Amino acid sequence: MDSVDVVVIGGGPGGYSAALRAAGNGFEVAIVEKEEVGGACLNRGCVPAKAWIAGAEAVDHAALLRQVAETPFEFTPSFQKIVDRERKIVAQFRKSLSALLEKKQVAVIKGEASFVSPDKIAVAGDEISFGHAVIATGTAPARLFGLSKEHALDTDSIFQMPRLPASMLIIGAGVVGCEFACVLARLGVTVTMLEMMPRILPRVDGEVSKTLERELKKLKVEVMCGADIAWVEAGPQEARAVMKNGAEVTAEKVFLSVGREFPTGGLGLANAGVQTRANGSIIIDEQYRTTSPKIFAVGDVAARFLLAYTAYREGAFVADQIAGLSPDRNFGPVPMSIFTIPEIGAVGVTQEEAPEDAKIGSFMFRGLARAHASGEIAGFIKIIADGATDKVLGVHMIGPRATDMIHIAAVAMKAGMTSRNLGDMLFAHPTLAEAVGEAAHDVHGRALHK
Repeated sequence: MDSVDVVVIGGGPGGYSAALRAAGNGFEVAIVEKEEVGGACLNRGCVPAKAWIAGAEAVDHAALLRQVAETPFEFTPSFQKIVDRERKIVAQFRKSLSALLEKKQVAVIKGEASFVSPDKIAVAGDEISFGHAVIATGTAPARLFGLSKEHALDTDSIFQMPRLPASMLIIGAGVVGCEFACVLARLGVTVTMLEMMPRILPRVDGEVSKTLERELKKLKVEVMCGADIAWVEAGPQEARAVMKNGAEVTAEKVFLSVGREFPTGGLGLANAGVQTRANGSIIIDEQYRTTSPKIFAVGDVAARFLLAYTAYREGAFVADQIAGLSPDRNFGPVPMSIFTIPEIGAVGVTQEEAPEDAKIGSFMFRGLARAHASGEIAGFIKIIADGATDKVLGVHMIGPRATDMIHIAAVAMKAGMTSRNLGDMLFAHPTLAEAVGEAAHDVHGRALHK
């Protein structure tokens, strides 16, 4: 292959969505991917993590089953079976994605791409000219304390664990750290979390953070916030973290959940006139165009959002631009779904970020018949409305199906709805979504069941 209309570097969500849309727009397209199509999300992130979470949720489901079983039983989850199921799911979706790319006549080139010039890349010694390029190389797990990949787990390696350790030290209590804490604790691992910030999930609503910490402590997860770590060491049998005050924490294994890095150094970006920030992320304009006119960057590598689902939209958006179309750049409010147990959903401003005159309503899941019927009563929904206009500014929820129900709020906010509008919607009974309506009514003190 000597030339293509569009070359995409990276086969993750941003890359393959750009390739599929560009092919649909009539272009000859190639993807260059050094590993497997699907990127980190499919192979080492979102998808395998959710398969593990489903396995961990089975522990809670078994508690309900015991209540209704005629014969008492003990449920012992099998880590190996959870892993086998996860790998089967990943392989299935990877196969489906490869078939889709083939169907759309997108060429997949295995290798690492490097720019030779503003309109040419090199892959495994071959040069390919292009009309436009889309960089979608994602990010990599950040490493701290000089820990080796051999002994310190990260999001790339945790799915390759041959067995569950007896204990795990999680460095970082952000989204990923909290999700894995919920899983590992349910599977019998003794979990200790170290977080340098004053609370876990420091970017979410404070009340949501406090509720999840309470649920983690019910699982006997030790949560240490404000941890001032001096150093961490890890070997084949033990990991040890030492605080600056001399306190020590030990575990069999350590899992680093401390953010992401932008490994763009090998892309030859200078040869193409593409500029980066000091951390390696690529500089883009509002249209996702880099400092080189024919080259775009989408997804994590552009550091606008580090989310798979925004990468999907960005890739398709860029492909439509290349085709001369006028796609709508207004994606609307970006919802956040955190797959802890219980789940978390958030969109818009938190209570800490809200204006002083904002009005707030909330409703506990324990007030719903549906929550009691399913045995999932922990958590609440909070709605923040503008004090003057009553427009919904933010919605935060922790509880059953929160990762799905948050989209009710996202639609409401994109439509410019007020809390009264939202509360006046008809919610079926008995459902979990009733809590949205009750919380909206509570903004004005009109919740019926509170």
